Amino acid sequence: MKKTISIALAVVLVAVFVTGAMAFGPGYGAGNGYGMMGSNLTPEQAQKFTQFQKDILPLRQKMLQLKTELMALRTQTTPDWNAIAAKQKEMVDIRTEIQKKATEAGITGFGPSLCRGGKGMGMMGMGRMGM
Repeated sequence: MKKTISIALAVVLVAVFVTGAMAFGPGYGAGNGYGMMGSNLTPEQAQKFTQFQKDILPLRQKMLQLKTELMALRTQTTPDWNAIAAKQKEMVDIRTEIQKKATEAGITGFGPSLCRGGKGMGMMGMGRMGM
């Protein structure tokens, strides 16, 4: 009897650990996926993409700042919905500017999922920007 209970307990523990590993293991969802840099780029394309990343870095930093400010506005006991709407509009404007720069740089398919293999702005795993 004790042997059967021990085996059943071992099977349950293995199932729990396997489920956890599958849920949190490496994957191509949110996180640091391969995106554009994981594809077969020519040296010229890789250089163009690297330059593009450098060009949009200030915009991405501004987007992160706005995201932080937006979270702070949303967690207030009485949220200022006009301020929240204004922050969201700023974020849309920055996202549009990044997409415009991507088009100008000849980088096709830029936007959510381009560089992270899941959701997000790409390159550095900023998470889904559709807050």
